[in-house]
Amino acid sequence: MSHFSKIKTNITNLNVLIKTIKELGFNYKFFSSTHKYLSINNQSKPDNILVYKLNENNTESSLFTFTWNASEYILLVDLDVWNLDISFNYLLDRLFQQYAYNIVINTSSTSGFQKIKEQSIYDGSIKLTLQRWNNI
Repeated sequence: MSHFSKIKTNITNLNVLIKTIKELGFNYKFFSSTHKYLSINNQSKPDNILVYKLNENNTESSLFTFTWNASEYILLVDLDVWNLDISFNYLLDRLFQQYAYNIVINTSSTSGFQKIKEQSIYDGSIKLTLQRWNNI
């Protein structure tokens, strides 16, 4: 018997979420079960994202779904049919860390900062050094 877990997130930026999904090596596609659509850059997109991997025979294997609740994405996963070789908790940690990293890089570059150094720490954290030159 399947049991879907619904996980609340703080994920709100669709473009950064898509970038994060790609960087983690997954494929995605948009779909809508309720015919609600988001407007992103004046383009309408369905409100849900299906994340999948391609199997050896090039067939899609669904992993999890993000659904938009009008303020953030909710992560839906059926842990009974989890089919990756890594634990779901590890994937969740990597997803949130990579999303946060991408938000920091995106926001800082918009504010005129440049990444000058990045260091992975033994505990799994990432130390970023950013700089911005002021033109006075």
